Amino acid sequence: MQLYVRNCALCKAGQSENRRTQHCSLDPEINPYRRFDEVRQCDFCTKDHEPHQCKESKANACSNCGHGWHDKRECMLDQSFDSHLEQFTLPKYRTASQIQKARPESRREERRDNYNKKFKKGRYAQSPPSTTLTSTPSKSGTSETGTSASCSKKYNPLAPILSASSPAAPGSSTNQSRPNKSLPSESSQPHQTSQASGQPQSQTQSQPSSGDGVEDRSEEKTEAEIRKENCEKWTGASLRLAGYPSNNQLPASGNNRIRANFLEVRITDPTINLRRYRVEFGKMPNRDGDGIITYRSIVKPDLKRAMINQMLAANPPATFYATDFFCYIISVGRLYPDCGDAIGNAVTRDHQLTSADPTLAPLFISTSLIYERIVNLAELRRFVNRVPERDMTYHPGEDLKSLNIISWQMIFPDTFRGGRLGNKFYPESAPYSTVNNTQKRQRPLWDLCDGFFSSMRPGDGRLLLNLNCTTSAFFHQCLLEDWISAKFGLPLPNSANVIRELRGVKVTFKGDPKTPKKKWSVTGIDGQPVGVKTFTKDNGQSITVWQHMTNTYPTHQQGCIQNAWCVNVGSTIPGKKGIWYPADMLEICLWQPAGKKAGIEITQQMLTLATKTPLVNQANLRDTAMPLLGLPPSPDHYRAFGLDVQPGFLSLDRVRQLPPPELKFGHDFTVRTARANPAGWNLNEVANDPNRNDRGFAVIGNPYPVLYLIYINKNPQNLVPPTRATQFAGVLCADLPRYGFSTGNSASFIENAPISAIANPSARRAAFSATLDRAVARLKQRGGGFDPPLIVVLLPNGKKSEPELYSDVKWWGDCVCGIPTVCVSRDGVDRGARPDLGLLANIALKINFKLGGINHRISNLPLRDRTMIMGADVTHVGKGQDDACPSQAGVVATRDSNYVHYLASARLQPHNTEFIEDLRGMVEERLEAYYQYNGYLPAHILFYRDGVGEAQYGMVLEEELPQIRAACASLVVRHEGGTPLITLLVVGKRHHARFFPDNNKMPSKNLPSGTVVDRGVIDPNRTNFYLQSHDSGLGTARTSHYVLIVDETGYGLGPLETITNLICFTGSRATKGLSVCTPANYADILCTRLRCYMFPALQRRMGNVLVNATVPRYRQNATIWNSPAGNPWHRNANNIMFYL
Repeated sequence: MQLYVRNCALCKAGQSENRRTQHCSLDPEINPYRRFDEVRQCDFCTKDHEPHQCKESKANACSNCGHGWHDKRECMLDQSFDSHLEQFTLPKYRTASQIQKARPESRREERRDNYNKKFKKGRYAQSPPSTTLTSTPSKSGTSETGTSASCSKKYNPLAPILSASSPAAPGSSTNQSRPNKSLPSESSQPHQTSQASGQPQSQTQSQPSSGDGVEDRSEEKTEAEIRKENCEKWTGASLRLAGYPSNNQLPASGNNRIRANFLEVRITDPTINLRRYRVEFGKMPNRDGDGIITYRSIVKPDLKRAMINQMLAANPPATFYATDFFCYIISVGRLYPDCGDAIGNAVTRDHQLTSADPTLAPLFISTSLIYERIVNLAELRRFVNRVPERDMTYHPGEDLKSLNIISWQMIFPDTFRGGRLGNKFYPESAPYSTVNNTQKRQRPLWDLCDGFFSSMRPGDGRLLLNLNCTTSAFFHQCLLEDWISAKFGLPLPNSANVIRELRGVKVTFKGDPKTPKKKWSVTGIDGQPVGVKTFTKDNGQSITVWQHMTNTYPTHQQGCIQNAWCVNVGSTIPGKKGIWYPADMLEICLWQPAGKKAGIEITQQMLTLATKTPLVNQANLRDTAMPLLGLPPSPDHYRAFGLDVQPGFLSLDRVRQLPPPELKFGHDFTVRTARANPAGWNLNEVANDPNRNDRGFAVIGNPYPVLYLIYINKNPQNLVPPTRATQFAGVLCADLPRYGFSTGNSASFIENAPISAIANPSARRAAFSATLDRAVARLKQRGGGFDPPLIVVLLPNGKKSEPELYSDVKWWGDCVCGIPTVCVSRDGVDRGARPDLGLLANIALKINFKLGGINHRISNLPLRDRTMIMGADVTHVGKGQDDACPSQAGVVATRDSNYVHYLASARLQPHNTEFIEDLRGMVEERLEAYYQYNGYLPAHILFYRDGVGEAQYGMVLEEELPQIRAACASLVVRHEGGTPLITLLVVGKRHHARFFPDNNKMPSKNLPSGTVVDRGVIDPNRTNFYLQSHDSGLGTARTSHYVLIVDETGYGLGPLETITNLICFTGSRATKGLSVCTPANYADILCTRLRCYMFPALQRRMGNVLVNATVPRYRQNATIWNSPAGNPWHRNANNIMFYL
């Protein structure tokens, strides 16, 4: 414990804001300061301030350890460690605490102001420039940055992290953040940016507040309010992105004509008075069995739909209207004659609730309709036409949301037969297929359904309606007991595995005829069947769930079993009421998305159903989706709202096709991509002829490698046979010289690693690591005592069928021993032994770049000198996981002029944090690596940010760009030199824009690679473009969407399109152009590798070890991350692309 105390940089810094337990990175199990809930800080109240700021009780910090947030009676620090903490504890803390205990209650208030004034003149008011900054709101609403005294610090639990522009002191923490459930946490070094461009401003000393008598209102804001503020702030910031270039700055147009899955929407009457009303429900009365009336809030979507239906039926509107039956009603003019014209005006409508017993007195509910805003079609038209006189603060998001409600007038009502999911709808008449679990029982698990997406979009000079085909997996409607049996079969699975699949699934109870449609959410599965599981009734009687069902619902005995699973649809909080039902009396509701829970079972059938040519997709949209939306022609309900939807998909003329690059291999051998497949190349062209050595990979990472292999077996029936492993090794050794390796006379060493099934993940990974360590020790002994530079691991199954085993291998190789691994599945071993030259070439690719080699170069990449290319991404925990389970962020970057090797940095951050919390720290690592390799810092940074939605562009500008600049400033001070110029783009993949060849040319094929769309359907007020950099032989190609955030280098639109397209051909593990540029693709792959490390936690297999744990706990857990700060992998992996 002494080690942790002495090495706590936060203690040594003497900064009071870092004396709160929430800001300390120590593991709570060895942390000497008691941790309360997520929001409490002050010892004497629940406000968000330091103890000495408390106006209710004049207090300071613990007299035992000197830290805030608790007093001496609650301190967990062993008294024997006082001497170790003495040097880190301010004497005034101890003295003030003793005075506090002796001070009469009546004197506390009068002493408060004098004490604060005295405190503010102390050491904290004279903090050096590298101390914490704080942003305090000015009267105008903008932010003023300055050095913060601890007594005036206002903490916002949802405030985004911003890094200081001044460099941190060596060894100090650059990003100690407060964990706050699923929300972003505050940085210890915020970074202030200018409103115009995000440039760092000079730091100025902030003035202390006039006292603590004025309460900080931001402390009492709810999470929803702060989320809304962040959304509004980021929406405003998105208006400051780089605008669309003028006509003389646009790249030259091309000669191709294509079609896009957009319909033009004309605004026929921009002056029409469209109003949006927000629906707010009163408390709903409910009469229980004794006739007592109680009231409850209306939360569930189905109940909201029913209430809006009944309200509109009882109170027919006086004009045309459209509603989403959830929250909003759009009307032409006033919805009712008594509706006011002032924004915020509300009217109330009452209606009678339907009742199953007409003899009872009727019950009524009140619904408020609040005039929220106008739908400003006039300003929307000026926005898409880029009219100079338009309102520059206008953002079209809310108006487009209202237009989406109008376009779904035939989808939202109950008359639509099918499912709805966000902006997607799935008609019952569309094709679907049922997926069975072929490995267990032939019973249905999933329904794969074709559907459609639609959304109103701003276009270049026009308003657009985007339509697209989609395919999704849903839970099959059946009894829950049957689904569990079909999924898991025999023997009976562990209840933890069952609830992992079913948590949150909606079900209905068949046993009660009074409420047959009431929906419940599955919250838990008990290990005992209903015939054994007992609970205590209100009268104190203990009874089994089976007996209770039999007594309450006599029909329950018909066809039901006592061995059925016992399902909880109530609370799982200890001390609160659980509600238990038999699984064979619960039916899974329709249209529940399976998401990631439907794994490899659906892969093949999903591909079969979703793979449709551009011609088929166009026909489906025209013949099925458009009639359901009332198109074409535009019916009266569109015209009534001042809209007219044009028939036919939008035609785009003069579209460019960018040329593919020339690829340089060994001995400057040049490959021009094949004419029939411009985005791909064949390694047979690269392979050396047996009689000469003038080709091969560009740079061989280890020209004389010894091939080390480990084959894993789980049991005698599940392993790679030793003879087949030996045969595979011999074929691979013989094939590697074709690409420049010299392995012809080298031996291959093979070892066996038998593993056993262990349920506990910590024990399993420990045993797994020990087994492979022994195998490596034997390989090392056979190889002359040298450490293997790389190990080929032969798996008994594929990584998709054995994700746990694959994750364990990568965790062991990357994090434990620091040896890169290449995994080959059992099928791959069999194919390679035949031999399959294509598979062997792919393995050779991975071996080379994981040994530090270069497979190929791009000969004509028009980048500025001394450019570093970077990519970044974040992966979040899936739905149904622990709310405390962290998100994982990754950054990759080049360090040389080949622009092929991307080295990595990674961090854990609070659950579902939207932006990258420690981007500054990771960028600093990459800049330092660049400097150590070259001896100078880069002059330019080309940064591609992946995984950001359209609503988060402003977040990148506001929260992440300042961190990149702060990292650059820190390295410039450390190593001297010029500040790098930053060009930052966001890469979007989850959009629904699709492009088709013109009907007269190749109607059933995709567009060729290099197709770039920068006119017509792009965002009219941002520099953005769509790029199809790959060839798609199956289905309809999906382009990537690139949006420019900032361009300090000054490339311009045309050069950025060319550079981005060429970068897509620098991928090291494939012989084709990538659909997403390489840095963004690698950052995504890195985040996938981080999920391998976190696999036990993501699968909820850590038991109670990490339940509701903080991010530092996850970082320090040896089973998943094992790194209190920084990267989780072994230091030997720092300079190779181990993660590919």
